[in-house]
Amino acid sequence: MGFVKQFVLINKVKKVRFLNAKIFISFTFTEQNLYQNRHTMRNIIIFGFVLALASCAMPAEEVKGVGFFTPLPEETFITGSDEITEIWTNYLDAHNNGDIEAIKSMSADSIYILGPDGTEIRTKEEQAGLLEGWFADANPKWDAYWAMPYKSVAGGADWIIAGHTVTETIEGEENVTLQMIDAEIKDGKVERFYVYAATPPTREEAAEE
Repeated sequence: MGFVKQFVLINKVKKVRFLNAKIFISFTFTEQNLYQNRHTMRNIIIFGFVLALASCAMPAEEVKGVGFFTPLPEETFITGSDEITEIWTNYLDAHNNGDIEAIKSMSADSIYILGPDGTEIRTKEEQAGLLEGWFADANPKWDAYWAMPYKSVAGGADWIIAGHTVTETIEGEENVTLQMIDAEIKDGKVERFYVYAATPPTREEAAEE
């Protein structure tokens, strides 16, 4: 019986030593992995920080526009935002609806308008008075068929150039005019615009040509 007890005791000791060794190895392996992961994460953070510093240190690429404007020889232009297109489209909608108050809310107080006949308008109150008479006499309707927003590189001003047809109804007869406008939009409002107009040939005139 003494030999059996001794044998059992020896086996228990071996099992305890084996279990302790296994726990030690497992703990050591886990600790090494944790260290390696921390080391890797530290390297990633340092690398990202270096990249951020490098990108900040790089000079911003100079924006180069196209075109020219004779009064300002250094001026060039780039494509603008469709937010500007939307402002002008809403402006035309207000005209088509005959909504004077909406037009005034979208016009700058000191709006400047140069008409195709040389007429100048310098305030939105003056603009409103002219439109009221025009709406009553001819019920004009605008139909835009192209638009292109553009932006000044040197000054940062937002502009839009667009083409419309304007149909007036006078004594039951429709008259169509082709218009092109060049408008500046500032702080969400129409600051100024220039109107150029042409009368398209009638069907009879076109047929004769």
